[in-house]
Amino acid sequence: MKSDRIEVDIEKINRESSENVYKLIDKGEEKYLDQVREITKEIKVFDKKIVLVSGPSSAGKTTTSEKIYHELKNLGVNSLVLNMDEFFFDIDSVPLREDGFADIESMIAVDVETIRKCLGEILTKGETFTPQYDFATHKRKKEWILRKFEKQEVIIMEGIHALNPKIIEGLELDKIYKVYVHCSTDFVFKKKKLFHARQLRLLRRIVRDERDRSVPVEDTLSLWGEVCKGEDKNIRPFKETADYMLNSTHFYEPLLYKDLLSQRFEKLKYLPEIAVFLEKFKLCATIPKRFVPKDSLLREFIGND
Repeated sequence: MKSDRIEVDIEKINRESSENVYKLIDKGEEKYLDQVREITKEIKVFDKKIVLVSGPSSAGKTTTSEKIYHELKNLGVNSLVLNMDEFFFDIDSVPLREDGFADIESMIAVDVETIRKCLGEILTKGETFTPQYDFATHKRKKEWILRKFEKQEVIIMEGIHALNPKIIEGLELDKIYKVYVHCSTDFVFKKKKLFHARQLRLLRRIVRDERDRSVPVEDTLSLWGEVCKGEDKNIRPFKETADYMLNSTHFYEPLLYKDLLSQRFEKLKYLPEIAVFLEKFKLCATIPKRFVPKDSLLREFIGND
């Protein structure tokens, strides 16, 4: 397992941005991609057949799974990507939390039996039918998809519960490789913490939810506490079982979010959390969205427009 909890000086990042913004961005992108390359080399060398990609909200699991897919292809290994979200139960069958909302952050929302069945059939029979989930109606579609798998291929399964041991009960453990994607970089100013890694994920989620899902900033903030509780209960307990902990933080992120969110946050500065972020942004330089590479992991959150 590899972990890289680090602190980054925001003043240093500000200086590097003013000196050569392209070099700073390239450094952040390469640090992330180097980790993906390490993962794929290990998968090939140790002949792993199932790759489980887990991590908390807005860590970058989806893009990381795609990057693993493409890097494996560069190594001559084909792979099949399965999204655990497709295995959700219909939302009206999921038990409610104390606040009256469906407990979609817990394992009880996931059809674990079908996941195990599909993974087992792919490994033993070379094919299986997998469900499709309609996120508009929050119900499983009637049509299932036939997935075919060759012996030389690798299955990549991505989802917040992918490292839960219930997922792989009865499977050959020596064929499984586990990846935990998270943000493990804190940004500091004058040796004091400015942005905690979890705050960085919140900023990612605010940008994405408002852009892709039309979720107001206020709603994302109000839900964040429950999201974090769910992570601490259902996801983080299994991170130590990972073969590789991938840090998806990019060095220049705070500077990017200052550009994307400052104007929007000014209208919401009556909210204490937003007021704090605005004060933090004052200590950051600015990097416009146009400098972010089109294939960057950060495009999962900021979009390609």
